[in-house]
Amino acid sequence: MNSETPTPSVDLTPGVASALSPLVRRIVAPNPSLMTGPGTNTYLVGIDEVAVIDPGPDDAEHIRSIIGASMEDRIRWVLLTHTHPDHAPGAEAIRKATGAEVLAFSKKNDYVDIDGTLGDGAVVEGTEFGLEVIHTPGHADDHICFLLEEERALFSGDHIMQGTTVVVSDMAAYMASLERLKKLRRISRILPAHGEVIDDFKGTVEQYLEHRTMREKQILKALKGGPAKIEEIVQRIYAGEIPEGLMDMAARQVHAHLVKLKGEGKVSGRDARSTWKTA
Repeated sequence: MNSETPTPSVDLTPGVASALSPLVRRIVAPNPSLMTGPGTNTYLVGIDEVAVIDPGPDDAEHIRSIIGASMEDRIRWVLLTHTHPDHAPGAEAIRKATGAEVLAFSKKNDYVDIDGTLGDGAVVEGTEFGLEVIHTPGHADDHICFLLEEERALFSGDHIMQGTTVVVSDMAAYMASLERLKKLRRISRILPAHGEVIDDFKGTVEQYLEHRTMREKQILKALKGGPAKIEEIVQRIYAGEIPEGLMDMAARQVHAHLVKLKGEGKVSGRDARSTWKTA
């Protein structure tokens, strides 16, 4: 555990602007679900100049809350950790209301036109802060985190979430991104896109890596009994552990692990519908 004073629990009621620090406020979007937890966290960084991180869904009341808490003439940027539908669509309404610049890792997006791209190492500089871009593919190819140097805080998007693991599309890239973050000494806490602030940065990253390593071992053990389809593997390692509504997501995780293990020469299989076996 780090030696920082733990961040107190702050209201997660949708539409309420909660101060998390001198530079950061959070507004939770009204889109709770099994996949989004209490809802998407929209963060407002800065006072005189404001960067809106992950504006969330295009919900009129949520957009009004963001603009009202920031004062529309102070919003300079809308920053996307990635372009999934629970993170990006609200950007268009904010841009129309404020003239803010919408920035993301890639311009490929079905929900909003991106004004400019942010590569790894880029810095968004406000009058009171700097947000450094860290490319963290795995959950999505275009996923980035933002490091607020002034407070040693990482806006982790869906790369790391409070109280749960995340859905991963590219497991090899995801674990490499976690290893990269683990080496950064200047981060003390995580501000995720879903859930509460996480104060134990190092411990959380290590837990994520340990969890993924454990899943790989479970998958290899499941295949030692003979070839199996993904649905069979899921039942062997997830049954009774997660709600039925998340079993499809569990299958996607198993497939992502299998693709990584295949790249390492440990298993063989063709695609998500085929039978897999140890190599």
